Amino acid sequence: MAQPWRASTSDVEASFEGTFQCSFAKVSWKVKAWLGVDSFLIELNMTADEDSSFKAVAWDFELPITLFAGKNVTLLLSNGTEVSVVLRKSHVPGMPAINGSAHSNGVGWVIPYDGDKGLVVAVFGDTWPNGMTVVAVDNREWQGNTYSLRSWLFFNFQMPKGVTVRLLIYVHPYLNRERFETGLTRVREVARMLQEGESSDAVKSLLISAMNLEEAAAARKARGPPPTLIAMLVAYAIIAAIGAAIIVYALPKRERKQRRKPSLVVSTTTNSS
Repeated sequence: MAQPWRASTSDVEASFEGTFQCSFAKVSWKVKAWLGVDSFLIELNMTADEDSSFKAVAWDFELPITLFAGKNVTLLLSNGTEVSVVLRKSHVPGMPAINGSAHSNGVGWVIPYDGDKGLVVAVFGDTWPNGMTVVAVDNREWQGNTYSLRSWLFFNFQMPKGVTVRLLIYVHPYLNRERFETGLTRVREVARMLQEGESSDAVKSLLISAMNLEEAAAARKARGPPPTLIAMLVAYAIIAAIGAAIIVYALPKRERKQRRKPSLVVSTTTNSS
């Protein structure tokens, strides 16, 4: 059952919080986002209000098949390796995972969508200093219409009361090669910091500092969003969608004769319009 949730926003920040529960999980969640000059950062905290159990926990970044079929995305690994993945045009029944996309040390993706334009997306946390298990999934296997760029956080996850899981999601839109290199450099720096034992707090501080929040706030008050941010003003809508996704995916469909653990999938969706 989803409980009422609260929200607040400003020129550079948005926050949402709420709870959800079912017969074997009760979790409070808090989401905060910072919208900077050239990028935005999402922090997700989930705390178990009671002992809770999940079959799996993952973060999905979804791409519409109609816009991305046959295109290449690049998987970023924690060791600095880049892996090109083709989002196949045709569905292969029984094989939802896309060839070459499954790795145990993923930190993010580069998603081109129009010439030199695109997104750098990264998923971090000090719980996963060497990256997460990642895979690109063709959701036509389940009559869906998106590809999921999935980061698996946990499998068969037991979450004792009071335990909090924190996740950082960094999204860096780019409109040219220079902005692309800036985003890539930040992701690589964060990956290095986590491997060297730095905390999520240190990573968050680094990224927020690089986002120039004071400049972003002043620019929006004076003349609206800078041109480089127009494509990313969906940030607040994305944050709102996170709460909905948690609620939807945390409540499993039960078989009549067998109880299943819920699979919690937090997802965001993008498009190139």
